[in-house]
Amino acid sequence: MTKLFPFLLLLGLAWAQEVRVAAASDLLYALEEVRTAFLRAHPEVRVTMIFGSSGKLYTQILQGLPVDLFLSADERYPRFLEERGLAEAGTRIPYALGRLALWVRKDLGLDPAQGPTLLRSPKARGLALANPVHAPYGRAAATLLERYGLLRRRVGPNLPWEALPWERGLEALYDPTPLKEGKESFTFLYGENASQAAQLALKGPGVGLIPLSLVQSPALEGAGGHWVAPMEAHLPLLQVSLVLKGRGRPEVLAFQRFLVGPEGRAILQRDGFGLP
Repeated sequence: MTKLFPFLLLLGLAWAQEVRVAAASDLLYALEEVRTAFLRAHPEVRVTMIFGSSGKLYTQILQGLPVDLFLSADERYPRFLEERGLAEAGTRIPYALGRLALWVRKDLGLDPAQGPTLLRSPKARGLALANPVHAPYGRAAATLLERYGLLRRRVGPNLPWEALPWERGLEALYDPTPLKEGKESFTFLYGENASQAAQLALKGPGVGLIPLSLVQSPALEGAGGHWVAPMEAHLPLLQVSLVLKGRGRPEVLAFQRFLVGPEGRAILQRDGFGLP
């Protein structure tokens, strides 16, 4: 028993080196690559990850979700946490710029190079996107459609995009008549997060406004084509990381440094993100 105790103590210390990450779902593939690369240099650390929409993860963190590092798809939610005193000082750090893409399934016979104007085609009878109520990519999608004249503001015509009351939902804020003209029907399909929106696009209407990082997955890349939106054409997606208050352990800070460092940035850029 005397010999066994030090072993158990060391094992407990090893298990204690865990980094718990709550991440926006556009990071589903890229963050796995980041974790793999990080663990090559830090095999003693365990990194666990959960994914969801940034808004829902923010709410869960306020309710006590036990995570150390929050990777949001926009800058608002980490800022809100910092303003509430729930962040480690100096850890609100941008890590990526989200890129939005219009993905089109091959069987529809639409040319993705047309960009959003293809949504006027009678063949485009629906659009999958993340729910703008709590997903930054959904808000970016809505503002892109507005920029291209495919949605018309119902409220706040002079409000900047950031100030719109997104909690009211897309169809309370916008008139979708331009998308419905000349069609028997047109439907929005809302994913709870960007990853679910990508699955809805694939299995449903065949058209989606989703993260470029997910478009480049084998399932979507093999089944369709895509057009990448100019970053200035929609609500900016400055993606920001934050270490939660009291969670600034060395391994947590090391993982955040790796993510925003040269190797992490190279992975993110390769997987479809811009760099801040």
